[in-house]
Amino acid sequence: MKILFISDVFFPRVNGVSTSIQTFKEDLIKLGHTVHLICPLYRDEKKITTITRIKSKSIFFDPEDHLMSGKHLKKITPWIKKQKFDIIHSHTPFVAHFYAKKLSKILKIPFVETYHTSFEDYLHLYMPFLPESFARFLSRNIAKFICNHCDGLISPSEQMKDILVNYKIKKPIEIIPTGLHQRSFTQKDRYIFRNLNKIDENDNLLLFVGRVAHEKNIDFLLYAFEEILKYKENAKFLITGEGPALDHIKNLIKQLGLQKNVILTGYLDPECELLNCYATANLFIFASKTETQGLVLIEAMAQGLPIVALAENGTKSILVNNPGAIISKDNYEQFAQDCIRLLNDKKLLTTMSQKGKYEAQRKWTSIAQTEKLTSFYTTTINNFHNLKLLKEAIKI
Repeated sequence: MKILFISDVFFPRVNGVSTSIQTFKEDLIKLGHTVHLICPLYRDEKKITTITRIKSKSIFFDPEDHLMSGKHLKKITPWIKKQKFDIIHSHTPFVAHFYAKKLSKILKIPFVETYHTSFEDYLHLYMPFLPESFARFLSRNIAKFICNHCDGLISPSEQMKDILVNYKIKKPIEIIPTGLHQRSFTQKDRYIFRNLNKIDENDNLLLFVGRVAHEKNIDFLLYAFEEILKYKENAKFLITGEGPALDHIKNLIKQLGLQKNVILTGYLDPECELLNCYATANLFIFASKTETQGLVLIEAMAQGLPIVALAENGTKSILVNNPGAIISKDNYEQFAQDCIRLLNDKKLLTTMSQKGKYEAQRKWTSIAQTEKLTSFYTTTINNFHNLKLLKEAIKI
């Protein structure tokens, strides 16, 4: 099968969408398929034969994100025609979506889209000049309009599928989460990261991994950590990543007087530094309410890192009935108490670590999810061409 991926985001822009694209792309190639990706050019990324980078411009309210140039996409359309792709897979509902829709008509092949992001939950955070109720209404209607363009939709979780169904989207929706490569399960040395970052081996280390963005609810985690420090003076809180809320988070850290106990690392290399970071922590803490899946939770489990988190939207599919996690309440004092209870119970921490890792290996390997994806592609291609034949027969 020849598959064309199109996305408005990819590495070096670090987020769950980039990770999902990379994971599925690698596994599809391992399974014998051909995959080509079209995505933005950010700086001067190294040329790769399976990736076409398109000149792009940053978005004014979130400079990390770029939109591809329509003019430069048009220039590569003749090349795409010659490749004889079987299906187009869009990963973002912006320029990539509309270009995929256009190509689908030109090439007479189906296109599917993964709905990675619940924009209804946080559009108002990036456009505060819009009333929240209107921003949510706008997000719902745009989603309905966009999703009904596609020949099939992929949801990363059951909860995200329920949201799309409630939008009255009529297209077929398949639940296919992003899985983890086997390398994510390779046990790392817990002392390497501590030694490099001068963290005492006896410090209780709490970890957040993700974009430093408003929708990640990091404020909540900082207020909870302030409570934890009252009982655990040797606690440290490690925040990885970067993003549009970084200055806000730095100011809040100063406001709460947490400068000596909170460490901001910036982005970490996902194949080495980040795995060492997971391995060295005592607890993974997470409070985002906008996730459509929550891949970082699975990454933490794969390294045997127990979790305390809020179960909202897509994270429920990972956290509910998970022996490696405690679901806390949306109250930072209660959240802090759950963390303290775990840090005080080394036996329970060890048990959760072992069970969480087993749970990740049992349910969340990437190759199993990629096989689901190829099956969905095959069904969508067959349905598309059968419908085309039916329409032609009706005309006759």
